[in-house]
Amino acid sequence: MTPMKISSAVIFDMDGVLADTEPIYMAITRDMLAKLEVPLAPEELFAYVGIPTRQTWTEIISRFDLHLPLNELIRLEKDRQLQHLRDIERLPEVPGVRKLLEELAQMGTAMAVASSSSLDIVGLILSKLAIRRFFAATVSGRDVAQGKPAPDIFLKAAAEIRTQPQKCIVIEDSPAGIAGAKSAGMVCVGFANPNSGKLNLAGADLILHDFSIESRMKIKRLVSETST
Repeated sequence: MTPMKISSAVIFDMDGVLADTEPIYMAITRDMLAKLEVPLAPEELFAYVGIPTRQTWTEIISRFDLHLPLNELIRLEKDRQLQHLRDIERLPEVPGVRKLLEELAQMGTAMAVASSSSLDIVGLILSKLAIRRFFAATVSGRDVAQGKPAPDIFLKAAAEIRTQPQKCIVIEDSPAGIAGAKSAGMVCVGFANPNSGKLNLAGADLILHDFSIESRMKIKRLVSETST
């Protein structure tokens, strides 16, 4: 009897991989920190890329001894992000990623989004970019007990699209996301987006600097190799 073929799936981080939104978030956070008179150097903010908002503000509150409610800071930042994303005329899309989505869809590859952002921000961005149709599932940081670098969000995404973790390829632009994907037992592609900062992506199985034809071929080759 011929063995049944098990197709692989691709799980995408959103910010910095699908949408080039990290500069937007950085500007909002820098403005908040300036108003709070928090002396955090701009380059230090890159260490929080891919980290859940609650964890980020918890660490900042502790480090700088802020006497402000955690939930209030989280709410304020999220409200400002949502407002900016709603108002922006053209949301920046990572070059080449739409072509990758189209090519993976043509291959019959299941796809999901696993983002630390809230579900309403995820929904807004996917809708504004008009790419929601490519994804069979979307998982946000609020949907799991522990955010990146824990594997929870990736394992939930795999369960949502009914794919075994070892058959999943994750595309991530942050060390926390890469660590979470590897902890989940998944193949991980590190996407070196310069707008996400010069981050250490050494834990990834493959590092790409763009979604050019050559890079897309490498991802599709991984998809084929991960299928059995």
